[in-house]
Amino acid sequence: MSAANNSSAWQRFAQVPHRAYFAIGVLGVLMLSLWWSLALPLAGMTTQPSMLVHGLMMPLGIFPPFMLGFVFTAGPRWLSAPAPRGHLPLAVGQLAGLLLALLGFALGGRWPLIGLLMLFVVWWRATGLWAACIDCAPRGDQRHSRLILCAMVIGNVGILATGGWVLSGDHTFWLLARNLILWGWIVPIFLTVAHRMVPFFTQSIVPQRMIWRPMPLLYGWLCGCLLLALAGSASLPWLSAIVAAGMCAAFAYTSWRWAGRPGFDLRGFWVRAFGGNRLLAMLHLSFAWLSVAMLLLALDSVGVRVGTAATHAVGLGFCGTMLVGFVTRVSMGHSGRPLQASDTHWRVYLGLHAVAVARVVLAIVDGPAVALQVVAVAWVLLMVVWASQMLPVYWRPRADGQAG
Repeated sequence: MSAANNSSAWQRFAQVPHRAYFAIGVLGVLMLSLWWSLALPLAGMTTQPSMLVHGLMMPLGIFPPFMLGFVFTAGPRWLSAPAPRGHLPLAVGQLAGLLLALLGFALGGRWPLIGLLMLFVVWWRATGLWAACIDCAPRGDQRHSRLILCAMVIGNVGILATGGWVLSGDHTFWLLARNLILWGWIVPIFLTVAHRMVPFFTQSIVPQRMIWRPMPLLYGWLCGCLLLALAGSASLPWLSAIVAAGMCAAFAYTSWRWAGRPGFDLRGFWVRAFGGNRLLAMLHLSFAWLSVAMLLLALDSVGVRVGTAATHAVGLGFCGTMLVGFVTRVSMGHSGRPLQASDTHWRVYLGLHAVAVARVVLAIVDGPAVALQVVAVAWVLLMVVWASQMLPVYWRPRADGQAG
C-alpha cells in the first residue's frame, strides 16, 4: 500500500484543498436545501421575510466553498505556483458561519451578524491566500486569476452589505447585497472559470476542436455583470434590458461555437458536440442556461411579468447545474477515477435541470405555494442522492493509489 493510502482521512482533508471545501460544500447544500424546504410551509423559521433571507443565504451558503475548492486546486496550476496551505479551518469556518447565520435569522435582531461575520472572515482570509498565490507566481498569463481575485474582493463587500441589511432593515442594503453577491461575485467567478476550462475540457475529449476563448469576450461578459449589478441596485430597467439582451446574444453565440457550430441535423449531435462524454455535456448544457436567463431578464426589464424567473434561471439553471457538473468532474479526476459520469450522476444532473425548469415556469405563472414546496423537496432529494455519491470520494484515498 502506498504512503498516500496510509494517510488518514483527516490528513487528506487538511492537505488537499478540494477535499475539504467540496465536502463542506456538499454538507452546506444539504443544510440549506433542508432549511428552505421547511421554511416554505412553516411560518416563523426566520424573523425577517423568509424569501429575503433565502435570496441572500442560498448564494452565500452554497457556492463559495465549491468555488474555493476549484480555485485552490486548479488555480496554482494555472499560475505554476505552490498551493497555499491552511484550508481546513476555512472550510469548517464556512459551515459554522452558515449554521450560525441561519440560527441567527431564526432568533432575529442582530444575531445573524455572528454567522455573517464568520463568513466574512473566511472569505477575507481566502481572498488574501489567493492574492498571495498570485503574488508569488512567476510572470505569465494571470488574467483569469486576477479577474477571479477582483470578484472575490467584491464578494467581501457583498457580505458586508448583507450585514448592513441585518443592522438597518433597509431594503436598499438587501438589494445591494443581492446584486453584489450574484452579479459581482458568484456569476463572474463561474464565467471566468467556464471561459478558461470549458474549451480546455472540450478539446481533451474532442481533440479536433480548437480552443476558442478570446479574452475580449470574457471582459464583455464581466462588464455586463457589473452593469447588471448597477442597474439592479439603482433601479435602471432600461440599462438592464439593453445589457441583458446583448449578453443573451453573446452567450448563445458562445454555446454555438463551443459546441462546434452544430447544424440543424441533430443526428450525431451528441458525438459531434460532446464526444459522447456525459461530463463534458454537463458543462455545455449548464452554460446554455445563461441565454435563457438573460432573455428572461431582458423581458422582465421591459415590463413583461416573469417574476423571479431570471434569477432562478441563473441560480438554479446555470450556477446550480454547472456546480454539479464541475464538482463531479473535478472529484472524479482528482480521486484517480475514470472521467465518466455514472448513471446516477447523470440522472441527478438531468433531474436538477427539470427542477430548474419547473421553478422558472412557476415564477412566470405565479404558481401555488404547494408547487413550490414540491420543487424544493425534489431539489433536496436530488441533492441527497448526489451527496451520497460524492462525500465518500472526499474521505477515501485516491483509487489509483497516488497522492492527492
